Amino acid sequence: MISSALQNRSLLNSLSCPPDCRDMVSSIKSMKILKRLGGAMGVWAKDPVGQSGEIYIFNSSSGDTLHHFKTVRDFTASAGTSRAKKVKLPFPWGGAGHTVYDGHIYYVKEGQDFQVIKYDLKNETVVDSVVFPAEEQVPVYGLSPETFIDLAVDEEGLWAIYATKENEKNICLAKMDPKTLAIEQMWDTPCPRENAEAAFVICGTVYVVYNTKLPSRSRVQCVFDVSDMVTNDDAPLVYFPRRYSSHASLKYNPRERQIYAWDDGYQILYKLDLKKKLEV
Repeated sequence: MISSALQNRSLLNSLSCPPDCRDMVSSIKSMKILKRLGGAMGVWAKDPVGQSGEIYIFNSSSGDTLHHFKTVRDFTASAGTSRAKKVKLPFPWGGAGHTVYDGHIYYVKEGQDFQVIKYDLKNETVVDSVVFPAEEQVPVYGLSPETFIDLAVDEEGLWAIYATKENEKNICLAKMDPKTLAIEQMWDTPCPRENAEAAFVICGTVYVVYNTKLPSRSRVQCVFDVSDMVTNDDAPLVYFPRRYSSHASLKYNPRERQIYAWDDGYQILYKLDLKKKLEV
């Protein structure tokens, strides 16, 4: 069960973006299609911490074998996963909500207990795990029913995007401590789950991307900023270039200011234009 401290969100210390983290999305600057590897569901991401440039692939909505490429060039030049190192995870993953941060994989264990696993890539061991403290969870995105928790990384660290039956129509957001996996704060957002396909976080603002059941152009249609500096009226309506189907995952890399997207098995890079939140 959720502790009373978590239930009473007002008792938790408020989080705000530091002075050097006041960016918001202005537009999509460019798009690059790198490859097609796998099916409709999957995640690909690069660790934003460090200079290694290594790529990690979760192929499909369930599995236990992670594919690790040393560089983007190795990834694009390989036939399938021929140049990849295979990393056998101790538990299978579920959904498409996983991410990479500071030498660790953060992923959601397959099953109904919604356990978040922290896996050390160097030592190839589980260093921590936690059952996510939310009751009666439902799929976070209406168009991605396999994903119950979407883990995201931004300039602030680690976030979890999720939904519960208590607030079934809208998406929720939580700030996590990447070292301990403790929940620092939780928010109810005004962003509906219906027709949502994926989301990402930049400087403490979650951008929810929507589509239609018959795939159209994906678009950011709802934002929620934990610092209350950005509202839906302030945020531009950002459309993604129309490509294949809909995004199974969108992983923002704060160092590169790019989104690593998975669209119907295609691995796509979106480069973002950002502006300051307080700009008129």
